[in-house]
Amino acid sequence: MKLARRRILGFGVAMSAMAAHADTAWPNALVMGTGRPGGDYMIYGPAWGRLIQRQTGIGVAYRASGGAEANILLIDESAAQLGLTTAVIAHEARLGSGAWTAGACFSSFRALFPMFPSILQIVSPRDSGITTLAALASQSIGAGPLGGNGAAILPALFGSVGIIPGRIVTGDYNNQIDDMLAGKLAACAFIGAPPVPAIAAIAMGRKLSLVGFSPAEAEQVANMLPGMTPMPLDADVFPGQTVTVASVGTSNIAIARADLPDALAQAITLAALRGHSGLASIVPAASSAPEIKSIIEASIPFHPGAATALRAAGLDVAAKNVEP
Repeated sequence: MKLARRRILGFGVAMSAMAAHADTAWPNALVMGTGRPGGDYMIYGPAWGRLIQRQTGIGVAYRASGGAEANILLIDESAAQLGLTTAVIAHEARLGSGAWTAGACFSSFRALFPMFPSILQIVSPRDSGITTLAALASQSIGAGPLGGNGAAILPALFGSVGIIPGRIVTGDYNNQIDDMLAGKLAACAFIGAPPVPAIAAIAMGRKLSLVGFSPAEAEQVANMLPGMTPMPLDADVFPGQTVTVASVGTSNIAIARADLPDALAQAITLAALRGHSGLASIVPAASSAPEIKSIIEASIPFHPGAATALRAAGLDVAAKNVEP
């Protein structure tokens, strides 16, 4: 996201005004649902939280949750005011369409801003012989933490292309990588900003196969699962990767409780926009320009305060896409 100097200066004026006129109803502290060690939410969330504290004076505490699904539940239960999730999981939450929702619809959260894209990264030891999606049928596959993207979406994602794994196993990223290397899992399929830290940590010096999609398979997933879209894993994402591998992904989004004061939601969103370069230095995938299209297509309404901040950044957030 490259913002013009004039617009950045405008942010500074806006932030100073909000700091000087902070509503006395603002909370003294906020709780943010993040993720588990080995995933990108665990490092992006606290970095964003430091920007929030610097700009608003409000302290931020962190809940090391399972991830995208768990953070929506935390906000719904009023156990957190902020969280990180994805467009595909947020869409399921709003409609109650995902198996993890048990048919319940969750409407207590609103979108703040797009963070970065997450791409499905499937790896397997090279000596396993697994190099295609079809070879994953009947296999045990690690999906990352319970409450995260993979655990929530992988059954439907694989099902959309006719793949039925033997088991989809949940657990911390690092532990599942260890289990894969020990032969307890045939592959790990993690959804995150590439490279997922847990995979990157063992890619150097290990012989792994990166399993991709055909163009037709990627389009089939996108057609079946709103919020998912074809996304490539570019060459050199992982050590030794010499070609681009087709995959699918979704947009990560920052969310907040709907009842967060408008001025506070605006200040929190502006803090992230102004601190974009710092966030991108921590999660390189965040260096791409902000894209709100996927949030709108997934029918996730924006918080009114966030919409004000995004419009100040030059993003076209229509009134119909905002919900109090």
